[in-house]
Order: sequence, then structure tokens, then C-alpha cells
Amino acid sequence: MEVIVHRGTRQIGGCVTEVRTAATRIILDFGSDLPPEPGALGPEPLRVEGVNCGQPRCDAVLFSHYHGDHVGRIHEVLPEIPLFMGPLAQRILLALKKRLGSEGVSALERACTFQPLKPLPIGEITITPIPTDHSAFDAYMFLLEAGGKRILHTGDFRFHGFRGRGAERLIQRYVGRVDLLITEGTLLKGSGEAPITEYHVQAEIAELIRRFKYVFVLCSSTNIDRLALLHNNTPRGRYFVCDSYQREIFDLVKDVSRSGYYQFSRAWVYGQNLDLEKQGFVMPVRKHPFFKGIMDQYAANPQSWLVYSMWKGYLDGRDPELEDLIRPFAERGKVAYVHSSGHAVLEDIRKLVEWTSPALVLPIHTEFPQGLAGIGAELVSLRDGEVLDLRS
Repeated sequence: MEVIVHRGTRQIGGCVTEVRTAATRIILDFGSDLPPEPGALGPEPLRVEGVNCGQPRCDAVLFSHYHGDHVGRIHEVLPEIPLFMGPLAQRILLALKKRLGSEGVSALERACTFQPLKPLPIGEITITPIPTDHSAFDAYMFLLEAGGKRILHTGDFRFHGFRGRGAERLIQRYVGRVDLLITEGTLLKGSGEAPITEYHVQAEIAELIRRFKYVFVLCSSTNIDRLALLHNNTPRGRYFVCDSYQREIFDLVKDVSRSGYYQFSRAWVYGQNLDLEKQGFVMPVRKHPFFKGIMDQYAANPQSWLVYSMWKGYLDGRDPELEDLIRPFAERGKVAYVHSSGHAVLEDIRKLVEWTSPALVLPIHTEFPQGLAGIGAELVSLRDGEVLDLRS
């Protein structure tokens, strides 16, 4: 097998990785670049011959999860090329794109779905989707096997979320030793401190809900773990209230989840004759005039509070609309920043290396690949577009 990282060896987001044999060509993720920092220029548009330009020459594109930096350019993939993703990821992303009126609806509607842990043969390559914990629900690693070689592509992952505890058992049972580990390294340039876990987030937010009658939580509409945390920590007698789109996402999740944690049975839609003023509420909110109008009504109320539960990098000036949303609360000192990253820290990657004993490790989705020096396996220094040959 050969591996080409078309984009991602020196940047976070916009990931595109190719794995190929003499007869089969697979693409893993086809994402949008993250918004550039204020004053910075974004990368040039990526053209991959046979995938999003020229004549189709690709056997399949697989998507690890529904975040835009991994699936955001699905609409560019030539229509003759098969698309694959997780079943719930497809439904959530389709609901989101229809809501936003954005590109990609037709591509999503023609996409096929794979099943967790069920091998998917495509030409000479067999791909096994391995469920993983991430801030996106229905996220996967991919085990690729061909010609006696084995590659594990992690997508985005973490071990400090609610669903991270079973990772070792899952990896040892369904993956084992690999020749190459392609791992995300989003946080390699960070402080090196232990991550804030979802359990820590739960404790902090639960305390704020206890203290304040009207609690807004600014978070992604598809961060299902965070939303379930909010729902399940809303006390009886208090409303957990959302808009109709968010309720649609909840219904999609509860239709496929067998866990009682993700049933959202007490989620009310705003406007259903609810006496919010009397009962109080917990309300997940997003950047939208609908929510801003409601939030502005409560900003001066001494019993109200805003929890910002997203990446703080969005507040560096690149998103004035988002900053305007939180300003009435921030000016009154009524914002709590409580968030847990969806990405692996160095210790998580060390564990994965220990469990899979790779001969080679290739970091992607990172600005600091050298952060994996001394990881316990040979580190591959690859640039975008270069070929890594595993046949030797």
C-alpha cells in the first residue's frame, strides 16, 4: 500500500488522506479548511485529480465523522465516486445541511453507510470502521488492510469523554498490531496538561444549573455528549428547552441509540406554552438571531447565566457575530467558559501506540508533528502530496 496526505501534515482541518494499491484508490475524509485567523490567508483550494477534478479515478471516499473539517467538501467529490459514512452521521449531517441550505445535500442523499466493526471490502482494500469517542457522535477510526499490510487511520479521537473507557478493549480486539498508525495531533502544540474531561464539564455545569434559574449554554447542535449532559442534569421542575431543529437532531439520535442517556425525553421546543419565567430553564443556544433575541431578554436578570462550551479560538476576532451574541453577558461578568476538547492529548496517542505497536507513526491534523518525537515508534516526516510506500 501507498499513502498520500494531500492536506493535513502541517495544518489542523481540511484533511484529505489517500490510501492506494496498484488497483484500488481510497480517500479518507474530504474536509473544509478551518476559518483563518484574523488577517491570515487561508490555504489554496485543493484539487485532487480523479476525486474532485478531471475524470473520476477513485474507488470510494470514506468520512470518519460529520465535522466540516472532515466532510465539508463532500459536494466537490465527482458524482461517479461512491461515498461512505456512519448511518447516524449521514442523518445528522443531512438535517444540518437542509437546515442551513448549504451545499452537499445531493451528495449526502446518494451516500452509502457502513456498519461499526463490519469489514467493508472495496477492491483490494478491506476497511473496518472502529467506533471512537469524539465530540461528534458516530465517529470512527478506519483499519485498512491489503497485501499483508495494516494501517489504522484515527480520524479525530479522544479517551477523556463519556465513551472513551472502552477504547483499549475495542482496539485490542478489533485492531491489534498495525504497520502504520496515521494519527491526529491537534493538541500536540498545547500545554501538555491533562485535558478537562466530560465528567469535569458535567460537574461544573451541574453546579451552575443549581445556582442559576435561567441557564443558556452556547454549544454545537451536534455535540451530542454535551447536549445529553445538559438534558440529564436539568432538574425536575425546570425546563430543558430548545428549537425545533435541535429537537429533530435529538429524535435522530434516540431512534438509533440503545442507551437511556441519549433519549432526550424531556426536551421541549421553545414556544409550546411553556412558563419559562416561572419554572426556569436550561437552553442550548447557537449563533442565530432567534437565540439572540431570547438571550438579550435575560442578560440583565440576576438569575441568568451563560455557559460558553465551545473552542475559545472562535473568540479571537474571526467571528464577530458570535462575540456579539455573548457580549451582553460578558459585559456583566456572567459567562462561564466550560469545555472539553474532542481531541487526543499526547498521552492518548502514547496509549494507542502501546496498544497497536506500529512500525511507523504518521501525524496529521496538526501544526506540530514533531510533538510526537520519542513516541515509541519511528516517526514519519511527510509533507502534503508526498508518497509513503509501505510495500518494502
